[in-house]
Amino acid sequence: MKAFLSTDVSLTNEEVLRYYSKRWAIETYFRTAKVHLAMARYQVRSTQTIDRYLALLMFASMCCIYNDPGDLIDVLHHYRSLKKQDIIAYIYFQAQAGATLAQIKTQLRTA
Repeated sequence: MKAFLSTDVSLTNEEVLRYYSKRWAIETYFRTAKVHLAMARYQVRSTQTIDRYLALLMFASMCCIYNDPGDLIDVLHHYRSLKKQDIIAYIYFQAQAGATLAQIKTQLRTA
């Protein structure tokens, strides 16, 4: 069972659901930003810093979605998958070229 509550008793059920559906995209965006873009880890204290950070975050999100239309979370998963594939390909080609594991780790800055 799902229930939607509203403090504005003058709204109809349809209006409450319409407002909720408009708000849902905003809620999922900020949830994605907190979890996948590390938005929750930054501690900023001035309103100017908060405005700048949010502008940068939204710009980065817009760039991701512009290059690969879809939901932000899907785009982030797609880019992470591509990054993993690139790393695997890099390790494979370095191994084929005779690089040692220590050299590859150093190149990838994991050593």
